[in-house]
Amino acid sequence: MIVLARSRTAVLALAAGVLLAGCTSQVSVAVSMHTPTRLGPPGSQFKASFPHRPTKQTFQDSGVKQAQYGVGTQTTTTYSSGGDGPPEVDVSVEFLTNSVPPRRINPFLRSNLPTSHGGRIIKWFGLPAAEEFVPGCDPSGQCVGIIGSLVVLDGTTIYDIFTHQNNQTAARDEIRTFRLAG
Repeated sequence: MIVLARSRTAVLALAAGVLLAGCTSQVSVAVSMHTPTRLGPPGSQFKASFPHRPTKQTFQDSGVKQAQYGVGTQTTTTYSSGGDGPPEVDVSVEFLTNSVPPRRINPFLRSNLPTSHGGRIIKWFGLPAAEEFVPGCDPSGQCVGIIGSLVVLDGTTIYDIFTHQNNQTAARDEIRTFRLAG
């Protein structure tokens, strides 16, 4: 009788382990939509998942400082993946002329979000950041999916992560794949 009870306990423990392992693998598949890719200019590299191979464009800026924030942009490198609709992911890496004054960091971060006055101020792996999720509407008022945006400030570098996904869960999961890889 004791042997049968131990065998039943062992079988139940094994079944529970298999069930939990199955649940864990389903969660990780849902979160990691695509394998994260390492990209970015030297010294400012990041990892993010993209639905398609991203294209790269670099733009030179005038470096003129915006009076309300006390900083300007020298260069922007953008990595874009997607098309006219979801899924789409863009990551921009901007090199600023100087550090953002401490009292202007939160408004500066919000100014890079889709609505420029909303969003949440957060810490992203210890760095000042802002995020926002809004309906994906075009200028005609037609809305499809959700826009997710994360802006991370690392000294004089700003990372702007933008995604257009079919729903908020997918947008949040895509944003969560972003990491600095410096």
